[in-house]
Amino acid sequence: MVAARSKRPMGVTLLSIALFLFGAFAFIGSLFMWGEGFLLRFPAGVDYAFPVTDILVNAPASILAAIGLWRLRRWGYVAAQFVAGFYTYASVEILVMAAQKGPPYPVEIILPQLLALAVAAALVFYLWRVRTVFDS
Repeated sequence: MVAARSKRPMGVTLLSIALFLFGAFAFIGSLFMWGEGFLLRFPAGVDYAFPVTDILVNAPASILAAIGLWRLRRWGYVAAQFVAGFYTYASVEILVMAAQKGPPYPVEIILPQLLALAVAAALVFYLWRVRTVFDS
C-alpha cells in the first residue's frame, strides 16, 4: 500500500479528491434540491430533472471514479472518462439554460459549471498523459 501511494501522481490524488467532493455535493445538494426543498416532498413548480439525475448518475459515477483513481485502477480511469463526458454535457445544458434566461447570470449557477468543465478537461487531458500508472 505504501508503494502505491508513492507512485500516485499528485494530480491524480487531487482529481480523486475533487471527484469525491463533487459526488458528495451532488448527492446532498440534490437531495435538498439545491435549497428548493426536500426531494421526497416534491415542492410545486420545481424541475426534478437535474436533482434526480445528480442522485442517480452524477453522485455514484463521481464517487466510483474517485475511488478508482485513488486506487490507480484502470476501471477508475474509464469511470473518470465517463464522468468527464457527463460533467461536460450537464454543464453545457445548464449554461445554455442560464443564457436563455438572460442576464443577470447567477454566480451560484455559472461558477460551479465552469469548475466542472475545468475538472472534465483535467480528467481527459491530464489523465491521458499519466494513463500508464493505472493497472487493471
